[in-house]
Amino acid sequence: MKFNFIEKKLQLDPEIRIYAEKKVGKLDKFFRSESEANVTFSIERGRCRVEVTLNNNGMFYRASELTHDMHASIDSACG
Repeated sequence: MKFNFIEKKLQLDPEIRIYAEKKVGKLDKFFRSESEANVTFSIERGRCRVEVTLNNNGMFYRASELTHDMHASIDSACG
C-alpha cells in the first residue's frame, strides 16, 4: 500500500505517522491489487480529525473521524 500523509495546520510526530501506517495498512488485506491511502490530519476547534481515503482500481473508500485524541481518531477511522 502506498501512503500519502497530509497535515493541515499542525506538525505531527513521526510516531503518529508510523501508527497510522500500521493501522491503515491492515486494510490492505481486503484488496487484491496495490492500493493508495491518503491520510489527512487536522485540528478543528481543539479536536483531532483524521480522514482516510483509499483508492483501489478506481474505487474510493473514505472514512473520517473527529475525537479528542489523534490515536483515537485513527483507530475509529480504521475500525
